[in-house]
Amino acid sequence: MRENVTVQQALSKGKLKLVYLPLLLLFSSIGIGIYLKSVELYSGWAIGISVVIGFLLSWLAWSFFVVDWKVWAFENVRNVHELKRKAIEQKLIWDDGSWFNKTEIINYEQKQKLKQLEKKFLEKDVYHDDFNVPKETAIYFSKSTMVIEFIVGVFMIASGIYFYETHSSGYFWMLLPLIGVYSFFSCLKKYFDKSPQIIINSEGIKLKKTDLIAWNQIHNDRVFNESHGKSSTNYFAFNNEKISIDNLDVKFDVLENLLQVYRVRFEKNTAN
Repeated sequence: MRENVTVQQALSKGKLKLVYLPLLLLFSSIGIGIYLKSVELYSGWAIGISVVIGFLLSWLAWSFFVVDWKVWAFENVRNVHELKRKAIEQKLIWDDGSWFNKTEIINYEQKQKLKQLEKKFLEKDVYHDDFNVPKETAIYFSKSTMVIEFIVGVFMIASGIYFYETHSSGYFWMLLPLIGVYSFFSCLKKYFDKSPQIIINSEGIKLKKTDLIAWNQIHNDRVFNESHGKSSTNYFAFNNEKISIDNLDVKFDVLENLLQVYRVRFEKNTAN
């Protein structure tokens, strides 16, 4: 086992095979159906049939490539626990107990290889110190987010005034100033809040309204994305805490690295 592939590299390759290729097959099939309908070669059923065919082709592609990707990824990536967790979060693969795993197309050789690779999951993931990370990191509200909220607030209030002055029919426009005022005051509240929302160091994690929690009392710390219909939110979670980080001045991958580095430093300090 070479184990010279990073988690991110494995996930990127997985997206190509397990997300983008199935989507390409789906949309290509739909496009062909629309074309056949436009040139009147087939009736309106062509589009419906193309959707079904596209869905079946995309699912068949995922079923065929997913096992191949699992074997390659789990064999060449050291931190298989992190890889598997992120692959599930990013919808590349399903949880172990999911029915959809039964649709995987797997041969005897692949089945035996995955069984051998299960031994890697008995080992803990390994992380290393990063000397570019300071002794302590304080995370504040994002200034760019404040600017956006301020602009949205001003725009909504101005739109409400405009509709009022032009005597627009209906009452939906009355909601615009309310949304604008809420956005404006949300921006002001964050602007005057100069205290860090999260502090992370080699001793533990401290939230704004809590005492510092030592690393040996922290479990299941992670950064993840959660979808809400057409939108999604990035979260930082540990123990029973779940904090949205979209309005904070820290990026997803940066925070993830901080958690790994500071825990490594804590373990080194306690071992000495």
